[in-house]
Amino acid sequence: MTGASRIWPLLVLALALLLALQTQRLAKVEISQAKQAVENAKQSQVATETKAVAVVTHGAAQQENTHDYTQELARLEAGRAADAARIAGLQHDIRSAATRNAQLAGDASACRDLADQHQRLAALAAGGAGVVGQLVGLVERRDAQVNALKGQVQTDRALIERLQ
Repeated sequence: MTGASRIWPLLVLALALLLALQTQRLAKVEISQAKQAVENAKQSQVATETKAVAVVTHGAAQQENTHDYTQELARLEAGRAADAARIAGLQHDIRSAATRNAQLAGDASACRDLADQHQRLAALAAGGAGVVGQLVGLVERRDAQVNALKGQVQTDRALIERLQ
């Protein structure tokens, strides 16, 4: 039995050595997994920061685009008001000219005909000037909207490109 009793301590020693090796392998795997988790977290943080910068940039560009559009509308409205004042002045001048021309005509009948013609012309000119003023305002407003939408599309494209 002395031979068998010598084998047990050797077996226990061998098992302890195998257990130590297995524990060391597990520790290396756990360290490797922890390093990988840290690396993944860093990459995730960089991606999040990149997206946040893109979203903030997009918001600023969108705000600037909206501001430009609002300023353009105010400028157009001021222009329309000035045009309306000029149109009113023209209408007044046309009526005054029609009145003067009617007074200068010697014949009462010719005077009435001339005054009627001038009044019709004044009415047509006034109506035409009013329509032109409205159409100019409409076209300018539409142009401002198109420019604002173009700016928005460019802003959105820039965001999409940053996020891809």
